[in-house]
Amino acid sequence: MKLGELAVRLGAELRGDAELEVTGVKGIEEAGPTEVTFVANPKYTALARKTRAAAVLVDPDFQEIAAATLRIKNPYLAFSHALGLFYQPPAYPPGIHPTAVIDPTSVIGEGAHIGAYVVVGPEVRLGAHATLLPHVVLYPGVKTGSHLFAHAHAVVRENCILGDHVTLENGAIVGADGFGFARTEAGHWEKIPQSGPVRLGNRVDALTGLQWEKPPSATERRSITWCRSGMDRGLERIRWSARRQAWPAPR
Repeated sequence: MKLGELAVRLGAELRGDAELEVTGVKGIEEAGPTEVTFVANPKYTALARKTRAAAVLVDPDFQEIAAATLRIKNPYLAFSHALGLFYQPPAYPPGIHPTAVIDPTSVIGEGAHIGAYVVVGPEVRLGAHATLLPHVVLYPGVKTGSHLFAHAHAVVRENCILGDHVTLENGAIVGADGFGFARTEAGHWEKIPQSGPVRLGNRVDALTGLQWEKPPSATERRSITWCRSGMDRGLERIRWSARRQAWPAPR
């Protein structure tokens, strides 16, 4: 792709050779003569001055440097968009693999891709254009919006509700039983049934290994609109505001 075309597609002001051929994007220390990088933090200004990159995505008022610059208000977001232009993920055409097990009472939306050994339980309502990769399991009563993308081995437990454009990374679990026990008079610990559903809002991305636990009561619903990390064992529920420019902190 020509650098000038990239500038147009990103909506950036180009200062440099529009005919320069670019082949991809990388970090500022790794980028080579045919790659684009970015600077969104002033502490990397010194690296920008000596980068080998073909061009650098920078703020509009960034200083002049030897490399070409693509000037735009949010260079980090533009870098993300540039990644999308050069990297194309695998395509999954509509269809149901013959090894998938789909209960006859479930409803599968149009355009779904259902991979090998997927299990879709009774009374599931799967929204349109879903992608379920191998070994995904949807328990009974699950309801999803459109464009669910569930990577291999993701699990959604019974009666949980997912919004539109939800992504479940490998091994993510929505609606697993939480840690709840009550002590009997005899001193034994008795497990408390975890019957409440988990609800995910639109455009939630559940990272690899993340587990959202069900609350004990069906009247206590856990609603998640955005999640930052799957590293902590505890439940993180974070409400993301598009007006913020930094990572949100847990409540």
